[in-house]
Amino acid sequence: MITEFLFSSPDGDIPLGAQDLERPFLITPSQSHPFLTLADYFNSLKAFILSETAIQSICSSREGSVNSHDLDPIEKILIRSEKHGVLYHLASVEVFSNSQRLKLAISTAISGHGRQWLDREDGILNQLNASFNLPYLPKIFYRAEVTCQRGQMCESLLMLLSEWFESFHEWHMTIDQRDNMQKICIWDHINGNRQASPKEAFEIFRQAAMILTLYYDTSNFYQIHPWHHAAGDFIVRSKEGDIDVRLTTARGYCSLMDYFSVDFVNPVIAIIYFFLNMTVRMRLDRLDGVGETTWAGDFSVEAVTRGFFDALETMEKQGRYGLVRVKDLISLLGSFKEEELEALFQPLSCLYQEDTPADYALIKENMGTHIRLLHQYLRKEVVQ
Repeated sequence: MITEFLFSSPDGDIPLGAQDLERPFLITPSQSHPFLTLADYFNSLKAFILSETAIQSICSSREGSVNSHDLDPIEKILIRSEKHGVLYHLASVEVFSNSQRLKLAISTAISGHGRQWLDREDGILNQLNASFNLPYLPKIFYRAEVTCQRGQMCESLLMLLSEWFESFHEWHMTIDQRDNMQKICIWDHINGNRQASPKEAFEIFRQAAMILTLYYDTSNFYQIHPWHHAAGDFIVRSKEGDIDVRLTTARGYCSLMDYFSVDFVNPVIAIIYFFLNMTVRMRLDRLDGVGETTWAGDFSVEAVTRGFFDALETMEKQGRYGLVRVKDLISLLGSFKEEELEALFQPLSCLYQEDTPADYALIKENMGTHIRLLHQYLRKEVVQ
């Protein structure tokens, strides 16, 4: 069996040699592990993926698989370090067997804080996948503790095997140096990075808003939170002119209304706050994923609003909406005066100042224009 260890990069895979693998393993992007090397990390991933339970999970994840023990001998494995995060690390693994290929994701946490977050995400993803049966979040197949030993010292790694969204790519806002205009750059490490067209950019934001709304629970006001474009949470696939968006994880699932300490919450008010909050947070990213916080263009207001209503109409048809008719909610939102929208945003502004202080200055700077654009588009929806 052939095994290759690789780093993912915008210019393609970077094979790792013996000297590369002796480099320290990074706990965070700026902190080295006291004794583990890259070789320890990659060999632990290999041991994890080749364990009997993981192999059974791989078999059961294959389309058309009947017997979870019916796996052809593995001929080749490519293990690729995709991303070193602050909380945990993401790798992809490609398994080649009898001219078949399967690609999966492995998330690895070491620190106590990272393990808590990964454990929490495991539970939330399983809960949401079971409750909603939607295709937008990755399925979880297997988790285990892997012990990595070096001499007298050992470290326990928490690993999670999950679905890999094939041909989907991270994206971020960027500044086009040719015209100094803000664009969306799709990080395609296979065919090369490229800028999304205005139509594609609109669809990315529309679908991201639609996905978050489809997972909103109108009875207890639970929603996926937190999420952030800067973390690469939403990924995109472009195929024959069509755009598909997926959400890579769900770090939390809670009610935004809990922040306001209200004993009784009107469900219609709750979903309005969900919507208003989403229109703001959807506009935040970091330039090129790591630069300064940036504010998405005005097109995003219409795109997010459209995605929100599209999701509600789907939920209404499926009988899981349970509030006033969607067209009545549209009429209600469109009836608000600009100053009334501004008053509704005030509690959210306090939340942003407390919850996301790094982004608050940018939000505050743009809030007036944002409310004005949103007011204009909501009134337009009523007229239509």
